Amino acid sequence: MNRALAPPGALAVKYRKRIGADVVARGEDSSPRVGFTIIEVLVSLILFSITLALASSVFSGYQSRTAAHRAAQVFALDLSLARTSAVRGREVVIVDFDEAGGSYVIRLESGDTILRRDFGRDGDIALDSLNLQLTGDSVAFDSRGVGDLSGSASPLGTASFAAGANVYDVSFNVMGASRVDSR
Repeated sequence: MNRALAPPGALAVKYRKRIGADVVARGEDSSPRVGFTIIEVLVSLILFSITLALASSVFSGYQSRTAAHRAAQVFALDLSLARTSAVRGREVVIVDFDEAGGSYVIRLESGDTILRRDFGRDGDIALDSLNLQLTGDSVAFDSRGVGDLSGSASPLGTASFAAGANVYDVSFNVMGASRVDSR
């Protein structure tokens, strides 16, 4: 019998067609099955959720590390600003710490505020704690730009900035020169 002239029902009802590496079963009325099964979708969602959880924990650790480091760097720059303002304005500039409030203010002796930095969850930089290790919790730069560290037990003043398990110390001298170190 000539295949070209044979009626459609005369050929085999089912046949297999090769598509790429997959063999797709076809019936007379069926078309190839495409899409994903429920199990494949669930496995994909579970793997995606695990990856997302790992990425978020790594990212939160990165955020706390960078927050503490950034706060320490900003403080070091603000010390330079206070010293420069004292020399330029030829008057005393004071850096007052409020450790409980997690902030500090750079102000002129006359009381005018030059700069205010707020730390903590709602502040400029998210920190858990801020600690100036001086007796009076303030540093004053005179009109020559020399800082008063008489409340310090050493010739260096130290301020600590902590976010999570990350702590950065800023050591500074009477000239406002500073160095940021991690613990």
